[in-house]
Amino acid sequence: MIIREATVEDAAALAEYAAELFAEGLPGIFSRSAPSLEEEIAFISSRIEPENSTLLVAEESGVAVGLLDFVGGTLVEDRHAGVFGVSVRRGWRGRGIGTALIEALLAWAPAHGIERVEARAWASNSRAIALYERLGFEREGVLRSAIRRDGAPVDVVVLARLL
Repeated sequence: MIIREATVEDAAALAEYAAELFAEGLPGIFSRSAPSLEEEIAFISSRIEPENSTLLVAEESGVAVGLLDFVGGTLVEDRHAGVFGVSVRRGWRGRGIGTALIEALLAWAPAHGIERVEARAWASNSRAIALYERLGFEREGVLRSAIRRDGAPVDVVVLARLL
Protein backbone atom coordinates (compact mmCIF):
# COMPACT_ATOMS: atom_id res chain seq x y z
CA MET A 1 0.00 0.00 0.00
CA ILE A 2 1.16 3.53 -0.75
CA ILE A 3 -0.12 6.83 0.60
CA ARG A 4 0.16 9.88 -1.63
CA GLU A 5 -1.40 13.26 -2.19
CA ALA A 6 -4.34 13.18 -4.59
CA THR A 7 -4.25 14.98 -7.93
CA VAL A 8 -7.07 16.13 -10.19
CA GLU A 9 -6.23 13.14 -12.38
CA ASP A 10 -7.69 10.99 -9.57
CA ALA A 11 -11.13 12.60 -9.93
CA ALA A 12 -12.92 9.74 -11.71
CA ALA A 13 -11.58 7.07 -9.34
CA LEU A 14 -12.30 9.17 -6.26
CA ALA A 15 -15.82 10.01 -7.45
CA GLU A 16 -16.46 6.26 -7.70
CA TYR A 17 -14.94 5.75 -4.25
CA ALA A 18 -17.19 8.49 -2.82
CA ALA A 19 -20.31 7.05 -4.48
CA GLU A 20 -19.65 3.64 -2.89
CA LEU A 21 -18.93 5.19 0.51
CA PHE A 22 -21.98 7.47 0.55
CA ALA A 23 -24.26 4.58 -0.46
CA GLU A 24 -23.32 2.66 2.70
CA GLY A 25 -24.93 5.12 5.12
CA LEU A 26 -22.20 4.62 7.73
CA PRO A 27 -22.29 6.43 11.07
CA GLY A 28 -20.13 9.51 10.71
CA ILE A 29 -20.59 9.87 6.96
CA PHE A 30 -23.03 12.56 5.94
CA SER A 31 -25.79 11.50 3.54
CA ARG A 32 -25.26 12.92 0.07
CA SER A 33 -25.50 11.91 -3.54
CA ALA A 34 -22.59 10.66 -5.59
CA PRO A 35 -20.44 13.55 -6.84
CA SER A 36 -20.19 14.38 -10.52
CA LEU A 37 -16.75 14.45 -12.09
CA GLU A 38 -16.79 18.26 -11.97
CA GLU A 39 -17.75 18.26 -8.29
CA GLU A 40 -14.97 15.79 -7.50
CA ILE A 41 -12.40 17.92 -9.36
CA ALA A 42 -13.54 20.96 -7.35
CA PHE A 43 -13.30 18.97 -4.09
CA ILE A 44 -9.78 17.73 -4.88
CA SER A 45 -8.65 21.21 -5.90
CA SER A 46 -10.03 22.73 -2.68
CA ARG A 47 -7.83 20.35 -0.69
CA ILE A 48 -4.59 20.37 -2.66
CA GLU A 49 -4.29 24.04 -3.60
CA PRO A 50 -4.08 25.67 -0.13
CA GLU A 51 -0.65 25.21 1.45
CA ASN A 52 -2.22 24.14 4.76
CA SER A 53 -4.71 21.60 3.39
CA THR A 54 -4.28 18.19 1.77
CA LEU A 55 -6.04 15.15 0.37
CA LEU A 56 -4.27 11.85 0.98
CA VAL A 57 -5.09 8.65 -0.89
CA ALA A 58 -4.21 5.14 0.28
CA GLU A 59 -3.72 2.97 -2.77
CA GLU A 60 -3.34 -0.76 -3.19
CA SER A 61 -2.50 -2.03 -6.68
CA GLY A 62 -3.71 1.24 -8.18
CA VAL A 63 -7.07 1.16 -6.37
CA ALA A 64 -8.05 3.83 -3.82
CA VAL A 65 -8.73 1.98 -0.57
CA GLY A 66 -8.70 4.94 1.83
CA LEU A 67 -8.96 8.70 1.81
CA LEU A 68 -8.12 11.49 4.26
CA ASP A 69 -8.98 15.14 3.68
CA PHE A 70 -7.54 17.88 5.86
CA VAL A 71 -8.77 21.47 5.73
CA GLY A 72 -6.57 24.12 7.30
CA GLY A 73 -7.88 27.41 8.62
CA THR A 74 -8.22 30.32 6.21
CA LEU A 75 -7.57 33.23 8.57
CA VAL A 76 -4.24 34.43 9.95
CA GLU A 77 -5.35 33.41 13.44
CA ASP A 78 -6.31 29.81 12.56
CA ARG A 79 -4.00 28.83 9.68
CA HIS A 80 -2.00 26.68 12.11
CA ALA A 81 -5.00 24.40 12.72
CA GLY A 82 -7.39 22.28 10.74
CA VAL A 83 -9.86 19.42 10.70
CA PHE A 84 -9.62 16.06 8.97
CA GLY A 85 -12.00 13.34 7.90
CA VAL A 86 -10.92 9.81 7.04
CA SER A 87 -12.61 6.86 5.36
CA VAL A 88 -11.66 3.36 4.27
CA ARG A 89 -13.26 1.37 1.46
CA ARG A 90 -15.50 -1.57 2.38
CA GLY A 91 -13.50 -4.78 2.43
CA TRP A 92 -10.35 -2.93 3.48
CA ARG A 93 -11.43 -1.81 6.96
CA GLY A 94 -9.64 -3.14 10.01
CA ARG A 95 -6.29 -3.44 8.19
CA GLY A 96 -4.61 -0.32 9.58
CA ILE A 97 -5.31 1.92 6.58
CA GLY A 98 -7.05 4.62 8.64
CA THR A 99 -4.15 4.59 11.09
CA ALA A 100 -1.62 4.87 8.27
CA LEU A 101 -3.50 7.80 6.71
CA ILE A 102 -3.68 9.71 10.00
CA GLU A 103 0.01 9.03 10.71
CA ALA A 104 0.85 10.33 7.22
CA LEU A 105 -1.14 13.50 7.97
CA LEU A 106 0.68 13.98 11.28
CA ALA A 107 4.02 13.62 9.46
CA TRP A 108 2.94 16.08 6.72
CA ALA A 109 1.52 18.71 9.09
CA PRO A 110 4.61 20.38 10.66
CA ALA A 111 6.21 21.19 7.29
CA HIS A 112 2.98 22.98 6.32
CA GLY A 113 2.67 25.13 9.43
CA ILE A 114 0.11 22.93 11.16
CA GLU A 115 0.34 22.75 14.96
CA ARG A 116 -3.18 21.54 15.79
CA VAL A 117 -5.03 18.67 14.13
CA GLU A 118 -8.71 18.23 14.95
CA ALA A 119 -11.15 15.42 14.32
CA ARG A 120 -14.89 15.35 14.80
CA ALA A 121 -16.62 12.03 15.25
CA TRP A 122 -20.27 11.23 15.66
CA ALA A 123 -20.76 9.90 19.19
CA SER A 124 -22.27 6.77 17.62
CA ASN A 125 -18.99 6.07 15.78
CA SER A 126 -17.10 4.41 18.62
CA ARG A 127 -14.50 2.83 16.29
CA ALA A 128 -13.42 6.25 15.00
CA ILE A 129 -13.24 7.73 18.49
CA ALA A 130 -11.13 4.79 19.71
CA LEU A 131 -8.77 5.16 16.72
CA TYR A 132 -8.27 8.87 17.30
CA GLU A 133 -7.64 8.40 21.02
CA ARG A 134 -5.18 5.57 20.33
CA LEU A 135 -3.25 8.01 18.11
CA GLY A 136 -2.96 10.61 20.86
CA PHE A 137 -6.02 12.76 20.18
CA GLU A 138 -7.74 14.07 23.28
CA ARG A 139 -11.43 14.75 23.73
CA GLU A 140 -12.09 18.45 24.01
CA GLY A 141 -15.84 18.48 24.11
CA VAL A 142 -19.16 17.40 22.71
CA LEU A 143 -21.35 19.31 20.29
CA ARG A 144 -24.76 18.26 21.56
CA SER A 145 -27.38 17.36 18.95
CA ALA A 146 -25.07 18.74 16.23
CA ILE A 147 -26.29 16.23 13.65
CA ARG A 148 -29.70 14.83 12.82
CA ARG A 149 -29.71 11.34 11.34
CA ASP A 150 -33.09 9.97 10.31
CA GLY A 151 -34.69 12.68 12.44
CA ALA A 152 -32.81 11.72 15.60
CA PRO A 153 -30.20 13.97 17.24
CA VAL A 154 -26.58 12.80 17.26
CA ASP A 155 -23.82 14.33 19.36
CA VAL A 156 -20.43 15.05 17.79
CA VAL A 157 -17.25 14.45 19.79
CA VAL A 158 -14.45 16.96 19.17
CA LEU A 159 -10.92 15.59 19.54
CA ALA A 160 -7.58 17.29 18.88
CA ARG A 161 -3.89 16.62 18.92
CA LEU A 162 -1.35 19.39 19.40
CA LEU A 163 1.86 18.86 17.46
